[in-house]
Amino acid sequence: MRRLARVLAVLALAGLTVPVGSAPAQAHAYLARSAPADGAVLDRAPETLTLSFTEHVELSAARITLTDGDGRQWAVTRLVLRDADGAPAAEDADSEEPVTLVAGLPALPANTYHISWRTLSSDDLHTTSGTLVFGVGRQVTAAGTAGPVAPGPRETVARALGLLGLAVLLGGAALAVLHGRAARRPDPTAAVVRRRLLTVSGYAGVVALLAAPLQLAIQLSWAGGDRSGLLFDQLTSGRWLLRELGVAVLLAAVLRAAQRPGAGPPATVVFGAVGALAAAVGSALLGHPMGGPLRTALVGGVHVLAAGGWAGAVLATALALLPVVRRTPDRAVQVRALLRAFAALAVGCLTLLVLTGLLLAGPQVVTVDALLGSPYGLLLLAKVAVAGAAGLLGLRTARRLRRSDLPRRGLRTEAALLAVVLGLAGALAAAGPARGPAFPVAAAGRAVPQVSGQAADLVDTVAIRPNRPGRNIVSITVGDTRRPAPAPVTGVSVLLIGPNGERAVHPVTRTADGWVVAVDDIRTPGQWRVGVTVLRDGLSPVSDSHDWLVPAGDPTGASVRVSAAPLRPVLDRTAGLLALLLAAAAGALAVRRRRRRRAGPAVVGAPLVPSPAPEVDDPEPVGAGAGSGPGPAERP
Repeated sequence: MRRLARVLAVLALAGLTVPVGSAPAQAHAYLARSAPADGAVLDRAPETLTLSFTEHVELSAARITLTDGDGRQWAVTRLVLRDADGAPAAEDADSEEPVTLVAGLPALPANTYHISWRTLSSDDLHTTSGTLVFGVGRQVTAAGTAGPVAPGPRETVARALGLLGLAVLLGGAALAVLHGRAARRPDPTAAVVRRRLLTVSGYAGVVALLAAPLQLAIQLSWAGGDRSGLLFDQLTSGRWLLRELGVAVLLAAVLRAAQRPGAGPPATVVFGAVGALAAAVGSALLGHPMGGPLRTALVGGVHVLAAGGWAGAVLATALALLPVVRRTPDRAVQVRALLRAFAALAVGCLTLLVLTGLLLAGPQVVTVDALLGSPYGLLLLAKVAVAGAAGLLGLRTARRLRRSDLPRRGLRTEAALLAVVLGLAGALAAAGPARGPAFPVAAAGRAVPQVSGQAADLVDTVAIRPNRPGRNIVSITVGDTRRPAPAPVTGVSVLLIGPNGERAVHPVTRTADGWVVAVDDIRTPGQWRVGVTVLRDGLSPVSDSHDWLVPAGDPTGASVRVSAAPLRPVLDRTAGLLALLLAAAAGALAVRRRRRRRAGPAVVGAPLVPSPAPEVDDPEPVGAGAGSGPGPAERP
């Protein structure tokens, strides 16, 4: 078990150095922008509706409802997915790549229109939905940005059952291995305890094996229509099969070990360890990604293994061993010895849970506001609080195991708390992460939006403030790359092209700070196009254009309640610092043990330099007499 703990520690440290990749994982498909934008007022009806998502979504699960202000529904046509370059998106595209859903619209008369959309994220099969409002010749009020999705009760139950079953399977198998290694002599009583552990682990493995198909069926039920293609895509992705195959292999090893006395053959233990690793990695990949499959599998897999090693073992003790102790109290000594041996493994698993938990939370909770104002953040806080209470109770139980009999009530309470923790973990996996447009990051809001480009020998820089619908100030600076400049700049004009093709041209006035113009044409958020034309005496006009995003809402962070500072850098640095401290402590402890082994056994309290013992004619036995004190071997 010490070797296993070292391997898990190395895996956790390696997770700190695995590159995240060029694109951050969203772990859920959020709507980045749309055309028409939410709250847009158009002079003419658009011909298409485009919904741009932060990651790949399922076309077969897409549903769009268009309703006008009079309650009439209009049918949309020609639903297609396009990638970032505008080409048709492949069905087997990377699930973390952004994609745009395009729908054809009928000829719409002047009115207000309400759009409801719903689809599934390709990565985790979570529902992503929202609404937006636009008007054709009518004033409208934006519907607002949709926040993270609350966990569905059916998916939460399925995920919680899967985690509970897998945890008890892992923890019970680990306790059985500990017990089998400790019981070197054949003992019928010890065999009963071990068989009881393996039996409970087997039942838990069956629950874990059936929970994943139930979860997949629940998620596919949201798709509607023909689900066979979506089911085929999920099965061929390998995540579900890896998880189920790992659980089946570990369950087979447990059932085989239950039929053999002692610790079982080493091949069975290795077989079960491979299954445990596959089940943990598959379970991690079925949750929210955290920056690529490799990092998700590594850090998430260690997190699942550590949860099984601590929470699963405590639950297996409450389900398998405490009933045995109640019926036959003479076996309490064996159970107590087993739990004392388990204490070191529990401490290692708890340490890994803290380290990997920090790394897992960073990509999912973007800011403090997201932590305090989203279902995911509140569930995470509740999980941490209950896990902390279980950890304190486990520490109290470990201390009582050294001084008194088996603390049955404390073990039951700790097991109940850890069952709640695993249930909350299932709810977290079913909920939408606390990120997306609803929780902007302060660093992005404080930055002055501007863009630069070069056309011919000129470099132009454009800034729009405050960059929100309404009145804006467009500032343009123009520089010549040639020295001396061939001709002075005599005039600048700016062209604004809205998300739906509206065009407006404005001459720009020269000021002491550059070329500046006030515009009122930016009336809707969304993707705009800004063109700059520069005039010079005796030379042809030079034009340059830039993409420009006008966000919905206030980009300055006025809606911040507590803090919009990003959490991930803080959590990653905390995990790294904690890992370094633990590595240093482990190294110091190893050096101490090595020095003690070299020094050999010594009597505690004896002088470093041996001195000749005094000659005593008739030495009195140690402890003889009422007033005699403890001998050298009895001194603490």
